[in-house]
Amino acid sequence: MKALIMPCGIGMGHASRCMALAGKLQDEGVEVLFASYGSGYEILNEHSQYPVLKLPELKFHSNAGEFDLKGTAKRSVDTPFIFLKSMYKESRIIKKFRPDVVIADSHYSVPVTCKIIGIPCFMITNELILNFSDIYPQDRTVEYLENGIGRVIKDISGYCKSVIVPDIDHSVEIPPKLKDMVFYTGPFLKKRPEDLPPKEKLREKFGFQSSDKILLATVGGTEFGKELLKLICDAAPLINCNWIILVTGPNIKPDFIPESDKIIKKVFLDDMMDWMKLSDLIISLAGHTTSMEVASLGVPNLMFPIDGHSEQIKNAQNMKKQGLSVIRDIKRLSASELADNVNNLLDDQKLKRRAEITGKKFSEYEGVNNALKIIMSYGNNKGKPL
Repeated sequence: MKALIMPCGIGMGHASRCMALAGKLQDEGVEVLFASYGSGYEILNEHSQYPVLKLPELKFHSNAGEFDLKGTAKRSVDTPFIFLKSMYKESRIIKKFRPDVVIADSHYSVPVTCKIIGIPCFMITNELILNFSDIYPQDRTVEYLENGIGRVIKDISGYCKSVIVPDIDHSVEIPPKLKDMVFYTGPFLKKRPEDLPPKEKLREKFGFQSSDKILLATVGGTEFGKELLKLICDAAPLINCNWIILVTGPNIKPDFIPESDKIIKKVFLDDMMDWMKLSDLIISLAGHTTSMEVASLGVPNLMFPIDGHSEQIKNAQNMKKQGLSVIRDIKRLSASELADNVNNLLDDQKLKRRAEITGKKFSEYEGVNNALKIIMSYGNNKGKPL
């Protein structure tokens, strides 16, 4: 059996969770090929063992670290051309590789390509209904844009055999048209939390002391996290911890990060969950994959959703409801205020206990195994469900 996996290449989260699924597919004897673009392609090409091909690139635009919806729309007049260009590239890859199944992660040209060719496609996504109009309630242009994109997502998702949501039950809003084909599997994790060594053993493995206070900051693979890293660097002298681990992602040059006795710079961590587990507090944006990892490990979290990014705002609110995340706005925090927030959270025992409870809840799911069963049921039966 062969599986072609094509994740959205914006940020690292889509590619990362697909790598977790790819590992399980390979364990079942499935031959895996990846195709992506942007940060997703870079991570797969440089930090995975899987063969990967490059697809035409789609981009989001930012304005001073904010997601610029209107700017993205105005500067994306060539999107239909890129969509068609991507479909052409996808079709060539499919015809050459001849997969039994195709798996798309939030990459919406893929189901159309598969529909035309006649091959089963599965969509992995954590967002089926957009909420941009909640952020811009007085802007009719945004409302029209949201309605149009929403219809496209709903219609294209309907071309798939199944839509897989890598989250806990009832975590996302589902269009009525799709409700019978959507499956909640639980988070896609590279490692099961219970299979990781204890926190003390991980610290010993990586050269830390058991008594160290460790802060980890991860900002994914996009430009949006650079401002957050700069703020953390400014706050570093005021933060009462032994170590600050900064994970930049491939699109952020770390040359602005000062040399410091307590700052550790990393571009990418293949064993990210190990480093998360050994930390006392995690600072992050609000990408879905990061949110699921933090929740499953039960580590307290200070979260900065990208301003204007409806999905990240929803992710952050969900993590806040789960009790382990505190949400802040980067534009409203000075370096000293960030340091105060971090110092208070490092000593917050109630937050720590709530995070541990959340970790137990999320780690009960076997997301990758559940998704594997859905996909293999089609692949082993020539596109027909069991």
